[in-house]
Amino acid sequence: MYIARQIWQFVMKKVSVVIINYNSSEYTIECVKSITELTPRDFTYEIIIVDNNSQSSDLDVLIASVQDIEVVKIVKSQINLGFSGGNMKGVSCSDAQYIFFLNNDCVLLNNNLSILYHFMQVNADAGICTGQMFNTDMSFHHSFNYFPTVKLKLFGSSLLRFLSPSRYPSKKIVYKSAIRVPFVTGAAMFIDFKFFSEIGGFDTHYFLYCEEEDICYRLKKNGYAAYLVPEARFIHHRGKSTKRNLDFEYENYISLFYFFKKHFSYAEYMILKSIYFFKNIRKFYRNADYAKLAMFILKGAPEKYSLRYKQKTAKV
Repeated sequence: MYIARQIWQFVMKKVSVVIINYNSSEYTIECVKSITELTPRDFTYEIIIVDNNSQSSDLDVLIASVQDIEVVKIVKSQINLGFSGGNMKGVSCSDAQYIFFLNNDCVLLNNNLSILYHFMQVNADAGICTGQMFNTDMSFHHSFNYFPTVKLKLFGSSLLRFLSPSRYPSKKIVYKSAIRVPFVTGAAMFIDFKFFSEIGGFDTHYFLYCEEEDICYRLKKNGYAAYLVPEARFIHHRGKSTKRNLDFEYENYISLFYFFKKHFSYAEYMILKSIYFFKNIRKFYRNADYAKLAMFILKGAPEKYSLRYKQKTAKV
């Protein structure tokens, strides 16, 4: 059994990069180019692009641009599966020890695949990690965040960091070495497939937001840590692949309140509901959308308003 496992690990690829494309092929093409140019040829990997039911014109451009790249495969979905569903579709086609979930509006600045792979290999407690993120203008941007707990919302990160610095590392520091963090950015999540499989993968109840909070929270409950590995560097053209509007704000709260219901007590859920209601209602005079969001939260962010239910199928 041991010998068979060793042979299998030798044969299988080291990393599967899973990228979702949705009507933004120009970013996907740039992302793929950065991977293929910066990853050593002797490093075994594959790139799985899941097209989430883009317009045919966008998909045609993508296919024409990457069809001759040997490590790339495109998986077409007949419906927009969202972030969790799209990534799980990509995983179903994967054959690797590690999965690198990478937003298509990211561009690698160095050999992220090898750096993150070797970090995970030598850190047994690491379940998931990410590199150091930069904005389009190369300004620093934090690559991790804190879980949205009642404690955090009531007392703020500054006080909690003072009381427990290791649990609330500063997001404003440019770190030189790897550091354990609460949860990593959803733009670039490098995860051990074995641990990912152990917790059941992504919860496809989430359509567009909070997937990183949920996956890291469940890994943490199983004893696996999340890490920032600053040696790996990448640009995230934030917000380029998704244009925010009121519908997306609703979607954000649908996911957030599902996360609260799933992981926190009813009392914590009600406290957080009140906090977010007042956070929005006090700004109603700036924009009527804040009042709409407040009322939406008061109703419990009903899932029936999710973008998931506004999809149209398309023939492959």
